[in-house]
Amino acid sequence: MKYLNLILFLLVLTKLDAQEISGCTDPQANNFNSEATINDGSCTYNPTIYKPDFRYLLPDEINETSGLIQWDGGFWTHNDSGGENIIYKLDTVTGEVVQKVRLENATNIDWEDIAQDDNFIYIGDFGNNNGNRDNLAIYIVEKDDIYSDEYLEVNAKKINFTYEDYSGKIEKAKDNNFDCEAMIATENYIYLFSKNRGDDKSKLYQLPKNQGDYVAQLKYTFNSSGLITGADLSKNTNELILVGYTNNSWIPFLWLMFDFEGEDFFSANKRRIDMLNIPATQTEGICYTAQGKGVISSESNPLFNTTMYNFTTTQWIDNGASVVISGRKVDFDFNIYPNPVSNKKLKVVFTNMPPADYNIAVYDSMGRMLRTKEYSIDKKEDIYRIKIKTKNLKPGVYYLRVSNSKGVLEKKFIKQ
Repeated sequence: MKYLNLILFLLVLTKLDAQEISGCTDPQANNFNSEATINDGSCTYNPTIYKPDFRYLLPDEINETSGLIQWDGGFWTHNDSGGENIIYKLDTVTGEVVQKVRLENATNIDWEDIAQDDNFIYIGDFGNNNGNRDNLAIYIVEKDDIYSDEYLEVNAKKINFTYEDYSGKIEKAKDNNFDCEAMIATENYIYLFSKNRGDDKSKLYQLPKNQGDYVAQLKYTFNSSGLITGADLSKNTNELILVGYTNNSWIPFLWLMFDFEGEDFFSANKRRIDMLNIPATQTEGICYTAQGKGVISSESNPLFNTTMYNFTTTQWIDNGASVVISGRKVDFDFNIYPNPVSNKKLKVVFTNMPPADYNIAVYDSMGRMLRTKEYSIDKKEDIYRIKIKTKNLKPGVYYLRVSNSKGVLEKKFIKQ
């Protein structure tokens, strides 16, 4: 009888295990599996283009905003290499500086990000452009030490660290995989996201949150296809968001990661959002402000002022939301042939095209519109074909954007 009960118990376990199916659980993904019960992080997505809303320009004093948090009714930021050892509180409505807190026992060698938990603020002095720093640090400031004075000075504790896989100085800065500009703080740890110029990936490191000397433990390597410069974690919606820009071309992007367990961030759905149409290059600060909402800051350069933008993520997290860039559900689809295109013309094949007025435009990788044309469809077309001349396009990445009154759909193509 004892053995019979054991057999029955094992059969029940086997049946329960058989009911668990791993796969992509996001209905917006290309490879959504409606039968999957466990998300395995395998979701893939069409190119996603997004234009965050302009919020305001920041004062000249904040010319290299390199990190962001929201706390105590304001946005907190700092300048990076060569800046003062000060964190600045900004008015959320105007963007003006309303408070300055100087870290008396700290030096701003290259402050690159700021993070927080319930009791502390963490400032990352770990910028390492040339890969040869041996004094990487994180400063810890107690929130209880920050009062409402317009200017005050505080003492900070310090974490000194090196990377587990760092074996020596980098010969060439372009091969440097040991720079870092992004950080978050969870209940138990600090997590760092590296900015790899050498391979366009990002490594996730883990550190204790207490002052002392440590070796940052390498947990995961993620193919970010660009340089990660900022990060934030939304505990309410279980989202991790990374901001950065593409190496050499400076095009801003986001990586949105969601539906993960605990702090296993890279087991999540990983969706890239390219921001081709904003006048910014070095997008380095990012933080959530409410559920599904947040702000991004970009540094100034000779062409652009330091700027703050608003972003939302609900259109990608909500399973019922559209995957198109306007956030509204379009009633048509199209495919591009051949892709990459090497001849003179690109073929575009539309399916289920309802009667409407359509605008079809081609954009380059910087978000500049190169050509546009209007089409009017009088009756529903199951299949509708057009050809677009590509003879004068230089080799590179382009985007075909199609819109009607319902919304906008955009897809990428490559000219060889």
